[in-house]
Amino acid sequence: MKENIPTTQNTLADGRSYLEYDWYGGGLPANVSLGKDVYIDTSYGFASFFSERADGLRLGDATGAYDRTSFVVAPEGRISVGAYTVLNGTYLVCNERISIGDHCLVAWGSVITDTWGDARSATLEARRASLSAAARDARRRLPPVCAPRPVTLEDNVWVGFDSVILPGVTLGRGCVVGCKTVIPQDVPPYAVVVGQPARIVRYLDADDTGEARARALREFAR
Repeated sequence: MKENIPTTQNTLADGRSYLEYDWYGGGLPANVSLGKDVYIDTSYGFASFFSERADGLRLGDATGAYDRTSFVVAPEGRISVGAYTVLNGTYLVCNERISIGDHCLVAWGSVITDTWGDARSATLEARRASLSAAARDARRRLPPVCAPRPVTLEDNVWVGFDSVILPGVTLGRGCVVGCKTVIPQDVPPYAVVVGQPARIVRYLDADDTGEARARALREFAR
């Protein structure tokens, strides 16, 4: 852990760091890296964080994980989150890779997963084997029943509450996912996607580019 994080106590001999205000005593794993001014409301969200990667989780500057956002990460899983992103009651399930960009808003109850084990993608035998392996594991870790597929949220993406982002999906820059929407395939940049099945209802103006920001600053400075 970085030593300049104001929201943690000293790292103890177990390699974990502990939030000064935390009601849960689990602490943050040693392979969690936080940028400047990151806020995590409780380490309870890391109760199922089992990543053994050196870079198991990275949260960028001024990013926040609120309302018991949960990081369910397998031994080979890695999650990276950019700067100024809000994870509010979000559930991230990662067996391989989830990448979230800068300035994203992910609402409560939403799920982002790189693994999905329904009857179409995993055999009954594979699901039984996974449950048996979890039963034998002292930490009750559930192995994936099918191959993970990385998920990417590009910059400035909004995800509404109770939405589900399925494996292999890329949400393009500036897109908006409506509440309670299941996303099984890529969403183009600046698209607004709603409904079940998901459909594009409109496109937004690309007003978050570097050129657009520079133009806005020039107009503001007049």
